Amino acid sequence: QWYHAEYGQEGMTVCKGSGTKELVECGDCGWDLMDSYIKTAASPTPESVVTYISQNQAWLGKYFGKENKTYARLSCMSSEEMWFAQVSTFGDMGYLLCIISLVAIILYFVTSSDSGSLVIDIMSANGDQDPPIPQRVFWALVEGATATALLVAGGADSVYALQTASVAAGLPYTIILCFVCISTWRALAMECGDLDPYGPDFAVSLIDPFCTLQPRLWFSFLKNIFLAPVTLYDVLKQHKQKPLFPAIGAALCWTLWVVLIIAEIVHIYHPDVKIAGIYSLAWVFFLGFVTIVTVARSTIRGEYGINGNTIEDFFAALLVYPAVLMQLETVSEKGGIAALRPDQGLGGGGGGGG
Repeated sequence: QWYHAEYGQEGMTVCKGSGTKELVECGDCGWDLMDSYIKTAASPTPESVVTYISQNQAWLGKYFGKENKTYARLSCMSSEEMWFAQVSTFGDMGYLLCIISLVAIILYFVTSSDSGSLVIDIMSANGDQDPPIPQRVFWALVEGATATALLVAGGADSVYALQTASVAAGLPYTIILCFVCISTWRALAMECGDLDPYGPDFAVSLIDPFCTLQPRLWFSFLKNIFLAPVTLYDVLKQHKQKPLFPAIGAALCWTLWVVLIIAEIVHIYHPDVKIAGIYSLAWVFFLGFVTIVTVARSTIRGEYGINGNTIEDFFAALLVYPAVLMQLETVSEKGGIAALRPDQGLGGGGGGGG
């Protein structure tokens, strides 16, 4: 990307690193330097190329065009410099936008740190929602001192490591939040009388294979990992649905998912196999498989009047599709569906379709 320092125009420029033939002469970035050094050096080595670039790129002129100094290459700047260079292109408003950006960044970090300190304070006070003020100040100072020590000891690398750890820790929390949203919706529906908490439910829970000592459930779970399309066909046929096309689609998507994941693993250990990034297509096919299982669970759940919704069906199939198929296998067994009301026996709430 490039911007015009006087008129604030934006656009795209192509550098040699992109693999195309076009090149706008906008400064000595690493690709220009490497190209010129390799052409002129007698016997260039990887170490000498890196040394040459680092020695000749450490000047501000690398950002600006060779012929027209009103242009600069954003791709050669750091992320912080890139943002302020971008907002500075808005004419007379650029300076004001830089100030607003700084204020917004400060407020973001201050409020984030304050929230984190308050949460730690409440936890250390055994859940007290209004802990003493001196204790709040103590935890705020401790958190600030910890961040300062991290920056002093590790520098910029520690910040990057912390950012990576935050993203990695936030991914499972995102999945948990999805379940929290569904749980909140269900609790509100029960409170308003729109959902019967004692209505029919599946005879087998999604977590039963992991928390019960029933080898039958373990075997069923393991079988459905590898034979999910076969189980889907049997279940749909048992419930008088059209099983052929969903089963074929599920088998095709599941097989391509496994094959493409294996191909990506092969590429990791054999880079000469040119299939980099094929894993992304693999997960597309997996989502197709999950969608087919979701439709099957939603249809059968509606047939028996089991509480739930399509979003729950989707996330269940996405995370534990073998357990979902195990539920569909057992939904019409003798005894039918397990009722949640304590004074009812098996099948009292759903009438089992066996």
